[in-house]
Amino acid sequence: MAVRDIIREKLSKKELHQLLSLCKKYFPLPLRVLENSEEFLKSTKKNALGINCYKKLIDVRKIHTLYQKCGVSEGDYLAHWGTERTVQRSKHEEYNRALKPERKDNKTYINRGSGGSNRNSVRYPKKVRKTAWKRFYRLFPSLDPERNKKLNEELTQL
Repeated sequence: MAVRDIIREKLSKKELHQLLSLCKKYFPLPLRVLENSEEFLKSTKKNALGINCYKKLIDVRKIHTLYQKCGVSEGDYLAHWGTERTVQRSKHEEYNRALKPERKDNKTYINRGSGGSNRNSVRYPKKVRKTAWKRFYRLFPSLDPERNKKLNEELTQL
């Protein structure tokens, strides 16, 4: 019987969900390495890094206890844990590789986009749209005629 079937059979729904979510979150760690790490963190001074690491080790300890509750050997459940983690990592990488949606121009950020046009130019808003011009000049202060007029006056006075 596969490890997946054993844990689904012997754990409650809540425990199964907790086990699988923790397996996807943390890298597989053998029990002897976990015990050595816990001893080291207990003996060292508790700083911000030590507290965070200790919480992770407690979560990893939960994973081990849930697998042992099912009666699965350590070698088998470490392999299952590793496959769960790699599947989650591959899903995460596929999601990050997905194309980002196209952004609108002249809101409150510069649209760098993926190109798709035949030239490198700034898209100016329509003359009727007053708020769009305010945002446009905030994005491109060098194109603001009032600001340029003030700069020219300052430069000529020097």
